[in-house]
Amino acid sequence: MASVVELSARYANFLVHPLAPGVGVCQICRGPARPGYSTCRRCHEAGDVLGVGVADVVVPISLALKNGQYANELWRYKNTHGPQRAHFLMGLAAVMWRFLAAHEPCIAAHCAVPGFDTVTTVPSTSGRAEHPLRAMAATVVGATRDRYRELLSATPAAAALGRTTSADRYVSTAVWGKNVLLIDDTWTTGNHAQSAAAALRAAGAHRVAVVVLGRHLNPAYGDTTEHIDRAQLRRFSWEVCPLRNGAHS
Repeated sequence: MASVVELSARYANFLVHPLAPGVGVCQICRGPARPGYSTCRRCHEAGDVLGVGVADVVVPISLALKNGQYANELWRYKNTHGPQRAHFLMGLAAVMWRFLAAHEPCIAAHCAVPGFDTVTTVPSTSGRAEHPLRAMAATVVGATRDRYRELLSATPAAAALGRTTSADRYVSTAVWGKNVLLIDDTWTTGNHAQSAAAALRAAGAHRVAVVVLGRHLNPAYGDTTEHIDRAQLRRFSWEVCPLRNGAHS
């Protein structure tokens, strides 16, 4: 069986490091932000709605560009079946595993905690019976499976909420005083992940960090092309920490 390094190696050819927070870059999701603003519109709205319920930090592993290879695989691991789904699930699991093995300690340090007691995933609100992300984190990824707990479930109101951010989208099992690593596959608006973070907070979580496999961006939308061009100037490296914006010493 191929190792995590072997399975994840090919992804370095098309993963794209998110830009560091700064002028024109949202300090939360790393997407485009209008000049003069520290966050994008969606993250600003989530903060207004959820207040202190938002995650302590959001860490995208890579940009996922619409119609690009990575975005395509993030779609296929959920929407294909049989050997094809297994192929993409194992590849993305290797990406998650390799990333967390290298950089989870820095994410914990950013949250001022020694580590994360518990790992969980953002549940589907589309009626999917068994989300492959849960299988990935709970059974495949060695960096998460021993800490995985199925904490979150959609509320009856979730379907009517559409894509909006809401503290009423999910409910969580009690996690008093726990530090939770919340994993999602794709961040487009962030509304689902931040709503899940709020549910964990309401259930007693001390710190919540969100790690996302792909920060979705559409190159054809607004000023996103320039943002992507800047990000693609740097070749992807597994050693680059998303929070330090460089390799760990």
